[in-house]
Amino acid sequence: MIESDPVGNPLRCLVLGGTGHVGAETCRALARDGHRVAFTYRRNEALAQKLLKELPGSIAIRAELTRWDDAVRAVEEGAKALGGLDALLQCAGTAGDPKLYEPGAEKFLGIDAAGWRDMLDVTAQSTFAAAQAACRLMPPGGPGTILIVGSMDGVKAVPAPVHYAAAKGALRAMTQALAQELGKRGIRVNMLAPGLLDGGVASLLPPKLLEDYLKHCSLKRLGTAREIAEVAAWFVRENTYVTGQTILLDGGL
Repeated sequence: MIESDPVGNPLRCLVLGGTGHVGAETCRALARDGHRVAFTYRRNEALAQKLLKELPGSIAIRAELTRWDDAVRAVEEGAKALGGLDALLQCAGTAGDPKLYEPGAEKFLGIDAAGWRDMLDVTAQSTFAAAQAACRLMPPGGPGTILIVGSMDGVKAVPAPVHYAAAKGALRAMTQALAQELGKRGIRVNMLAPGLLDGGVASLLPPKLLEDYLKHCSLKRLGTAREIAEVAAWFVRENTYVTGQTILLDGGL
């Protein structure tokens, strides 16, 4: 059985949300490090096919992560195709209704029950269900990696729709609790909390909000998906002791 260690052995990695802005770069970074990669996609089959051609030997799995059983199935299918599972990276998420990000939008009163359910299902429920399934499939006694890509919105008070911030905050609490629960299995659980990036949710934000971010950000620029992916790849490749942590990657906001 392939063991997860920091000296360069190839690991079996499943990336949930592998066609997203950060997810695709994470797949590329893991493949570059020589790991075997499977990834899920929700609707963007064209990008999934493009990524398959770009990363020979990778595996694409269509998964509707709003449903518990689909999250479990995606993990089981990915582990079967990879011949086991050493690392689960949760990059899947949703920004919700784009109208909530328009100038002057009522970010609280504009959220309805369907929007709340979809946000929590894709963000929190899928993460829990996938982590539970992955725990059963990782090598007994470890080592194993679960890495969750959340957002600074779950850590800092920033202008964001309330259900988005609540879902990201749930991921932070889940990371801490899972680390305590899974440490005895040799599974390390951590979360990355990116600030605004050069794509993804940031593309929905009004120019004034982006200007304010750049004004207060120490580095005076947006982050890139590749920068987040490089940190994610480090956690898979090198980390042996860090667990239960949320790492802010916001350029010093």
